Formats: sequence, C-alpha cells, structure tokens
Amino acid sequence: MAQNQRKTKAANKNAAGNGKALLYIVLVLVGVAGAIAIGSGAGKSKDTNVTVPTVPGGVNPNEYQKVSVTGDPLAGLPDSGTDPSVGKTAPTLNGYDHYGRPSVIAPGTTGQATMVVFLAHWCPHCNAEVPVLNKWRESGKVPANLRVVGITTASKNDQAMWPPSQWLVDKKWPFDVMADSQEQTAAQAYGVGGYPGLIFIDAKGKVTQRASGEIAVADLQKYADAAVAGA
Repeated sequence: MAQNQRKTKAANKNAAGNGKALLYIVLVLVGVAGAIAIGSGAGKSKDTNVTVPTVPGGVNPNEYQKVSVTGDPLAGLPDSGTDPSVGKTAPTLNGYDHYGRPSVIAPGTTGQATMVVFLAHWCPHCNAEVPVLNKWRESGKVPANLRVVGITTASKNDQAMWPPSQWLVDKKWPFDVMADSQEQTAAQAYGVGGYPGLIFIDAKGKVTQRASGEIAVADLQKYADAAVAGA
C-alpha cells in the first residue's frame, strides 16, 4: 500500500515537472516570435516593405525628409535664352533618403562632377525619362567621375505611383537618392521649374548645364561629358 502511494507521488511529481518544462518552452517560443515581430518593424518606411539597417546620423523613414541648404540658391531656369546659373556655384544639400539614411550633395568637395535629377513620381515625363537613364547606365557610357543623384520632389499622396520610395524601386532606379522636403526645399535651391529637372555640375562645384523635361541619351552624354571635363 505504502509502496503504491510512493509510486503515485513520484508519477505526479514527474508530470508536474514535465508540465513546467512544456510551459517554459512555450513561453520562450512566444518571446522569440514577439522579438522577431518587433525587430522586423524597425527601419521600415511606412509605405514600403523594405527593411534598412539603422545607420549613424539617420532619421525615421519618410517619403518627405528635411533638407538644409548651404550657399546661394540658383535662379529659376528660364524658359528660353541664357541660363544665368551656368558658371555659378551650386549650393550644398544635406538631407536623407526615404529610409532615413543621410544623403549629401556637396558640389566642389568630392573631386567628382555631379548630375542631379529632380523627379516627381506622378510626372509622365519622369516616368519616361527614368528608363532612358537606366539604359544609359547599362550601356557603360556614364562617365566614371560622374555621381548621379535622384531627388524625389513635389511628392503627392493623392497622385499616381505613390509612394515615391516604392516608385523608385519599381522603376529600378540605379543611382543615389535624396528625398526632398514637403516644401520642396531642394528643388527651390536648384531653381527647378519642371520635371524631370537636370542639373550638371563640374568637379569645382560650378553649374555647367541645366535642362528640364525628357532628355535624349545623346544630350545626356554631351552634358555629362562637359561636366566631367569642367567645360
């Protein structure tokens, strides 16, 4: 009788121990799942599923980002005639891309010529020009000492192809990116009046050419080569 009672108590003890072990495993698994869920949300744009690692000096992901300007702004691009900004020093732009990573355009400080392309996601001319720029890059004819930066500007959440961050992914944009502010700070600093707006800057920071609208590859090549040559 006593022996049977001891066996029963031992069985109950083992069952209780197994139950605690099972509960511990369940709690660990739930905790891991929760950590994964929390971690997967970090660094994501609210409008995309792209996860980007946190970097020093970064900010929160957003379709608009703050832009600061150093230097004198360029005059507005005229509809015709001489461009008063050719030969002028282009201002420095400090900002971020859509995922909060720092993005800087500092003409005359890097030893490179720069081509800045202002893009509006809803603009039919921009949608036509991006594939042209892609093919130009794929051709291998983009000058080696030319940095190309696309700046999304005039972004509107009630227009086609919103958000611009995903639009660039869909269009397979291959170059650097900066997101303009909602007030279009960058576009105003560079005197952009139409989209796409292209500004070519030599290695000394001087504007060599500005253009607006769809640009043929032959003209892109001519303007880019002149910027690299410092002409």
